[in-house]
Amino acid sequence: MSKHLLTLVAILLTSVLALSACGGGKPTATPAPAAAQPAAPTVQPAAPATTNTKLTITAADSDGDGIPNDAEKVLGTDPNNADSDGDGQNDLADAKPLFADNPISESSTTVGFTIDAIAVENNVDASGAGVADHLEMKVSNSTQKEISSFDIYYTFTDAVTGDKQAYYRKLDSFSLKAGESKSLHLDNDAAADHFSVNPNSVFYANPNALKVEVTLHAAGYAPQTTSIDKDPIGKEAGGD
Repeated sequence: MSKHLLTLVAILLTSVLALSACGGGKPTATPAPAAAQPAAPTVQPAAPATTNTKLTITAADSDGDGIPNDAEKVLGTDPNNADSDGDGQNDLADAKPLFADNPISESSTTVGFTIDAIAVENNVDASGAGVADHLEMKVSNSTQKEISSFDIYYTFTDAVTGDKQAYYRKLDSFSLKAGESKSLHLDNDAAADHFSVNPNSVFYANPNALKVEVTLHAAGYAPQTTSIDKDPIGKEAGGD
């Protein structure tokens, strides 16, 4: 073999060895790292606006029972009495604010007074002048001593529907001297022997006829009971 050929073989062998040392073939390109994406901004929800304003709705409530006067008219309760039916319960808490059970309990059978007359319409005053319809009774003391500590229980029953309202109240300022006769009025008048009533009751608002029943009592004497019919409003016999 010639010297030139040996030199060529040596060069080729050196080249092969060099390529083997480098892994052979074409060098692998390393991809450039992807460009970092900017982070999306975080949006915080706006806090609700705060206010110190307090909404207060006021309505007239004359008797302080928690029921406004306008609502009392719709419900039929008394705007001037927190306990419309007199059963000892506040109207707002009372399941039946217009119906009291009769609390009168008396063991005496002694008749100390009588109910001589009763009226619910075409009422007149002491001078004979007409006044607004109301429950009125003439009561007489049949004993020889003064009678006091009266109380009364009365009911209004609708002659058409049968609906019933029942009321109880004490008549602390009403008394009868020995042998005395005088009238007792339930009409919201401020005069003596006049007592408050529910102005929104069926007595004043019901278009139907009513059956009115009254039990009058004084401590130590037998209760006296009477009744009367009331004509429909606007149709009272003899005019209003």
